[in-house]
Parts: sequence; structure tokens; C-alpha cells
Amino acid sequence: MTRVRYDREGLCLTMEGHAQAGPAGGDLVCAALSALMMALEKRMEETAERTLPVIRRAPGFFSLRCSPDGHEELCRESFDTIAAGIAALAENRPENVSLTLTGEDLEQEDEE
Repeated sequence: MTRVRYDREGLCLTMEGHAQAGPAGGDLVCAALSALMMALEKRMEETAERTLPVIRRAPGFFSLRCSPDGHEELCRESFDTIAAGIAALAENRPENVSLTLTGEDLEQEDEE
């Protein structure tokens, strides 16, 4: 199971564990999760001087945190998009992916 935590207020997305939806090197759920995180990493690196990303990785672990000064909306929009993709995976493959959301209420913002 891959466990993903998204702290919306702290602008941190952490993924750990393995989806175990297929054999090593052929796990499509793991590949989808990795592609989402790589897209977020690429976006934050492109805007690094404004988003100040901190990236940590190890086998079965990836964490990306931003510490923007005045550019929170740029980070939040990017993180929210990736979290939406992860939420879709978690909904369709709950045996392989879990997503925990903390921080600001996502639903409240959607209603505005």
C-alpha cells in the first residue's frame, strides 16, 4: 500500500510504501503515482526561486515541501492538481493507495 499525505496548509506532499498492484517494474499504480510526483517535482524545480522546494527521496519514499514567500498560490494550485490525481487513484484502487488530507479545508475553498 502506498500512503500519501497532503498537508495543504504546510504545502507538503509525502508518499511512502509500494502500491503492490503488480510485479516490480510492471506496477501501473506505482507508475501512475510516480509520474504524478515527478510532474510536481518538475513544476517546483521550474519555479524554484519562487517556491523554494525541499525534496527528499529514498526507496519507497518521496517528500516535497515548498516554503514560498508570497507565492503560496502557485504552490497550492500545483499541489492541489497532483492531489486530485492521487485522490482519483485512491478512489479507484483503495487496496493500493490511501490519501490523507490535512491543513486547510479543500471542500470549503471549492464552494467559494
